[in-house]
Amino acid sequence: MNYQIGPWQFIKNRCVVVAGNIERELDPLLVKLLMHFISKPQQIIARQELVEQVWQQSFVDDNAINRAISELRKQLSHPIEKAPLLKTHYRKGYSLTVVATPLAVNEPQHQPNAMTSIDHVREVSLNATNVSDIKSDSEIAHVVLAESSTSSQVIATSYTKSKQFYVVAGVLLLVLITVIVSWLVMNNTKQHPPEQGEIIKTTATIIPSTWNVGAEAVPVLSFDKQYLAYSNTDLTTQQPHAFVKRIADQREIELHYQDFNVSILSWQLKQHSVLLQATKLSEQQCLMVLVDISDFLNPTAGRVIRECDLRYTGYAQLDESGTFLYFSEFKDKQGGAGLLRYNTHTKKETTLVPSSDILYGVLMPRISSSGKYIGYIQSLQGQPFSFFTYNLQTTEIKRFFQGQSKGISFAFDWLPNEDRVFVSEYDRLTTINVVDGSHTVREISPYLSAYYIAAQSANSFYFSPAQTQQLSIFKVTDLFSLQMQGHYLYQSEGNNYNALPLLSGQQASTLFISSRSGNGQIWLEQGDQQVQISNFTAQHGTPDFGFVRMASNGKFLLLKINEQLNFFDIEAKKLHSIAELKGLKVASYAWSDNNEQIWLIEQQDKRYQLWQFNLLTRELAKRNDIAPYALLNDNQGRSYAVTNDELIRLADDTRWQLPDAARSTSFHAINAEYLYISDGISRVARFNLTSHALEETHVDFKSFAFNVTDNNELLFNRRDVKDTQIKLVSW
Repeated sequence: MNYQIGPWQFIKNRCVVVAGNIERELDPLLVKLLMHFISKPQQIIARQELVEQVWQQSFVDDNAINRAISELRKQLSHPIEKAPLLKTHYRKGYSLTVVATPLAVNEPQHQPNAMTSIDHVREVSLNATNVSDIKSDSEIAHVVLAESSTSSQVIATSYTKSKQFYVVAGVLLLVLITVIVSWLVMNNTKQHPPEQGEIIKTTATIIPSTWNVGAEAVPVLSFDKQYLAYSNTDLTTQQPHAFVKRIADQREIELHYQDFNVSILSWQLKQHSVLLQATKLSEQQCLMVLVDISDFLNPTAGRVIRECDLRYTGYAQLDESGTFLYFSEFKDKQGGAGLLRYNTHTKKETTLVPSSDILYGVLMPRISSSGKYIGYIQSLQGQPFSFFTYNLQTTEIKRFFQGQSKGISFAFDWLPNEDRVFVSEYDRLTTINVVDGSHTVREISPYLSAYYIAAQSANSFYFSPAQTQQLSIFKVTDLFSLQMQGHYLYQSEGNNYNALPLLSGQQASTLFISSRSGNGQIWLEQGDQQVQISNFTAQHGTPDFGFVRMASNGKFLLLKINEQLNFFDIEAKKLHSIAELKGLKVASYAWSDNNEQIWLIEQQDKRYQLWQFNLLTRELAKRNDIAPYALLNDNQGRSYAVTNDELIRLADDTRWQLPDAARSTSFHAINAEYLYISDGISRVARFNLTSHALEETHVDFKSFAFNVTDNNELLFNRRDVKDTQIKLVSW
């Protein structure tokens, strides 16, 4: 069997790859190695698998593997292919970046038959610049069969006229049958379109589109679909980079702005200019910078549009004239982002959609291709995300879609030249017409879960995956000094690890949650050993865990599983649900000082209500004098509440007035000396409970929670990116 591998035809029995007038011979090891990659399409193959299956040994020197991979990559390099056909996945293995297509044994010497030609045309079409130009099978058949007819006439000159007549007649009859079948299918489709709400089962082709090492995300397409821009985060430094790929020839450039780290935001509407977010975390600088790539190989140096907020997590886009910038930003550090418009001439901002009182608010505002609408995702913590439009002519706001997931998603995009959008959630793609409200739903196979998408046509889109992070517990000492040091306590290379560090009383141990045993369980780490201390059964499904709080006696844990508050008896290893609290939307919780009661905050729309629940009497009591948004326990089990401007010790009502810089932050931890706060990005501060002084610093990694020991060592839930690709989906 021979194969088409990108631009190459691999002729196995001759041990060569051929492309045009280029022919390269492969040694037997490379042939065997290549065949193994062909047998595992679009799969990452670990080095150990290559050792066992290709070398067929138990051990092979790393240098031998490196040399073989390097040589095969070199042999598969081609002048028209900038990206390597063999990709290295950091700490994972290697993969072939294209799917190898089987060819007839006598190919490439002979003209392929009609059916082989159809497969080949389809393969070429799927890799074409604009997938919207893909012809239907019937159209391809017309072209191929017409070519077959011409070829048959030439061959038939050596035969009798009667045989020639039958050959031509047969071809014409086949064409006629194809036309009739195509007409019937199209006519039936017009008469019986998919009903509203009907799920269309769709088998798609998914091919890789980027090959750089690193976490590749935020794909955005230029208005004419000539360029794909995307961000790439370095696996070692965790720093972002911005790239633009010219789709026609796959040539790629990296964009820069001075000595800032840059990432992709968007394309200016109907222009060949890319908007970047340029940041310096150490200096707390954030800028939106516009780079013109009309001269693709010589992009401009970049022009600053405005400053931005480092907590900014949404999106921004310039209109066609460059007059208005539409963006989302956190104006209230406690609540969510709103939708704003910035006049680049007058330097004034206008609020179009107010910020919410709940994280995360408006995300990903994008201008429709007609320029009439702003579409955006609204994500409120603990609620399913929704898709809205803001009509720039009438200021009307409409919701068109509500997801099933309560997580954050940025996976929507406008279709080109139409007032329709794609909204992707897991394996379902919803197409919405914002003019009449109609929609269709596709269930895409094979399964994909997109975090960002970029619509290329009505039947194709680029996407980057939702699972992009690996989590770890990261211990930091001397954070507020020049001697700051950090190291990993426990690190996961997958997404099934839920790092929730918790100090176990006065002991030198750490509790965390991990799915390393196949299901989410509580683990205890002491020294170099990790011990599973829970045994949750399958009846709990695939648990979604909230924060873990330990009682001061060290015997019980308070935790949320799948939105339900529970307490766990460590000695008996038994989980107890709290039926009386079922249905309450619990935003935060903590133990009371006596271990017999718990505090909890119920989220009621945009308000917070503080309750106290007695585990012995099962009584639920409301406290109306304060409305905190976070509850904490220190390592001695004392309970605290955090409001917009105060820290309150609940046992004796001792209060601390918080300075502005310590208010309304995302994450907290407390010990006897300090209240620690973090924005979840880079800023960490601590408020001295005695002197009321505030210290600030920045870390060079991202975290989403942390805890603190009595000697001021911090345990962060660190987030590092994984090696990911942007892929093209078409059907």
